[in-house]
Amino acid sequence: MKVELTRFRIKKGKETKAQEWMDFLNSHHEDTVATMAGERMYVENVFKEKNSDGYTYFYWYSLQGEGGQTVEESESYIDKKHLEYWDECIDESYHPVDMDLEENLIAPIIDKVIQKK
Repeated sequence: MKVELTRFRIKKGKETKAQEWMDFLNSHHEDTVATMAGERMYVENVFKEKNSDGYTYFYWYSLQGEGGQTVEESESYIDKKHLEYWDECIDESYHPVDMDLEENLIAPIIDKVIQKK
């Protein structure tokens, strides 16, 4: 199982578009959650930070099983739109920062369900 927390920077001037992106995913919650099975994605959260350096950052937290399909392989309209927003909003000149996992606590009842998948 992969547990990840990664920081991505939003391009200057794309902050409103990035919020539109999150609003899109939230307003299509049922369809967005439906894409997770193929990716073997169990948990996915995005946090936003407006930093004092003048940039907005998204922090992507995920708990994912091994062997799932990538978002790029998906035929879902949600994933296609997600990638469009990604290309428009994520600053590729900024090297994403992967946080180091120091502790991973999952309630046994949840871990049991995940291990069955």
